[in-house]
Amino acid sequence: MIEEQKTVEIDQAELYNLASVMGLMSKAFEDWDKSIFAEAHDLSVPAILVNVFLLDRKLGGEFFKIAWISFLDVASSRRILPGTAKEVRWPEWDKESLAHPEAIPLYDLCIMLAAWNFAAKQDEHPPENFLGPLFTLSGVIVEGVDRGYYLQDEKSKKLYEEQRESLAKSHGSEEEFVAALSKQLSSIDETLRQRKDSLLKKA
Repeated sequence: MIEEQKTVEIDQAELYNLASVMGLMSKAFEDWDKSIFAEAHDLSVPAILVNVFLLDRKLGGEFFKIAWISFLDVASSRRILPGTAKEVRWPEWDKESLAHPEAIPLYDLCIMLAAWNFAAKQDEHPPENFLGPLFTLSGVIVEGVDRGYYLQDEKSKKLYEEQRESLAKSHGSEEEFVAALSKQLSSIDETLRQRKDSLLKKA
């Protein structure tokens, strides 16, 4: 296992860019969520939707389903493969060292997304082999997510506006987009609640 971990490669620039895009898109979807629903969903809900969008399309079929479940598990319990010999728990964040501890759900989900996407680029290692190195590089993820989610520079602000505009046009009209997005967010929220309840019963 230790030998395998040594051969796992993570491009930090690629990781930073992925985290930035994930943060920015989460901000865009969260703002849509706030405009659609009287009471906005938990930040994890739009973030899971973004993770599905950004998941490497090489991961088709069964892998896509497993990735979806892993996103739900991370959002609901900060672990994957709960209750199995391969269970991986997310380390606790030092909240005092974070500028935005409220964004922890984004950081957690970005780690899982990155594990899947880096795993998709090679055939040797499963996603869980990338988690240790990604936990070590959590500072890169935090910086990237913060840049995108909090629109920390002019480029991010411009991309945010472009993203909102392109999303609204993706279903033909804004009304159709809002209707489709409303269904997706409600469905993810319900599925996440069910997953939390299921994990609580197993605990």
